[in-house]
Amino acid sequence: MFRTCGIPLLCLLLGGCLGQGQWGGGIEWPQRGQLATAARDAALAPETWVPVATAGLLIATDYDQKWTRNMAEDREMFGSDAQDVSSTLRDVATGAYILTALAAPSPNLADKSKGLMVGASTMILDGFVSRGLKDLIKRERPNERNDRSMPSGHASIAASRTTMAMRNLEAINMPDWTRQMTNWSLRGVALGSGFARVEANKHYLSDVLVGYALGNFVANFMYNAFMEGDSELPSITFQPAQGGGAFTFTIPVH
Repeated sequence: MFRTCGIPLLCLLLGGCLGQGQWGGGIEWPQRGQLATAARDAALAPETWVPVATAGLLIATDYDQKWTRNMAEDREMFGSDAQDVSSTLRDVATGAYILTALAAPSPNLADKSKGLMVGASTMILDGFVSRGLKDLIKRERPNERNDRSMPSGHASIAASRTTMAMRNLEAINMPDWTRQMTNWSLRGVALGSGFARVEANKHYLSDVLVGYALGNFVANFMYNAFMEGDSELPSITFQPAQGGGAFTFTIPVH
């Protein structure tokens, strides 16, 4: 998996920075109604509703516990290193976001910083929502260690980072085959991190699916809301003058 992911990511490093994208240059404060539209579009994305629907079917049947138990016992994909592999893939997902964010061409350093700010905010929101759902649902883990099973934090983190990375790729000039290979590799990283947690007996399969859906939803919501729109972010500017200067704090009003 690392080799599959590494080849297209290397290609984007070599060729992606030569693109003429405007990553970060289109970041704008959501107008009235844009947040609702962003949430709707994120919820209707197949990467969000399909995992949630599948998790619901698993929970409504005996397959959730049965398949989870079988995966934890057999460990056919990741073996005895499943727990470490899951954390490694989660970190790879974070690295992929950082790599694509830096590689995506921006008009200037200020716009690059704004794009990175959206990414950092997405990470914070993803963690906040994931912890809140854990506190609310209180589902016991399959290994009975605690009641923090639903949703899977590893799956949510990996999914949000890889989704942001795929959205970043939209601003990078690259061959279609490179983009497709990279996107599929990133999806594999996110799913692999979640499934490894099941094999490590830390989560039920439905926990991973909900976590994967959550990460996709949060990332798409943030990108839809803040990197597509018609207005500007709040800003602070400094205008130098003889003997001093003046700070101006601007807040968009709609």
